[in-house]
Amino acid sequence: MNPFRRVCVTLVGVGILGCTARIAPTETEGVPSDLARVSEMGLEVASTTQDQAREEILATPTVFIVDRDQDSYSWDRAKFFLENYIGVAAEHSSVMTRVVGNRFSLVSNPAQKSYTYEVAKEMTKEGFIYSVTCSPTSEGAASQAALNAGSFARFIKDGKIEVSLLPGQRAN
Repeated sequence: MNPFRRVCVTLVGVGILGCTARIAPTETEGVPSDLARVSEMGLEVASTTQDQAREEILATPTVFIVDRDQDSYSWDRAKFFLENYIGVAAEHSSVMTRVVGNRFSLVSNPAQKSYTYEVAKEMTKEGFIYSVTCSPTSEGAASQAALNAGSFARFIKDGKIEVSLLPGQRAN
């Protein structure tokens, strides 16, 4: 690569044209040599795709409205999530259903040792209000439970899931 770069200046009206040659910056000029210098230079390090997914999941509301025409799809996704994505063996993947008045809920099998999942729905004029929770047991962590609840809600509402952020996933 040519280390010289030609810079030309034209001043219209005066009729002056001039060119100079100057040495181009090296490829490492302006690039910090270590992470400590990144913040000194005011640069921002891009987050990974997994970090971005985690942020999106944590920002997902766990209480939301589902239109009546989408309710059966959302409810089926909720059951599918509880049967397939909470980290229990296939023989323990059953889901408990509760009905109290006009409130329906699905609850994860108690065999799940680290987290208890629940989704409840109630009918309103606008559709159904869904409420998703994930609570840690003695073996679980509150920060992971928050991520689990966001993942569960996002899957129910939008059908999106980031399996790598869920605990105890078995390889398929």
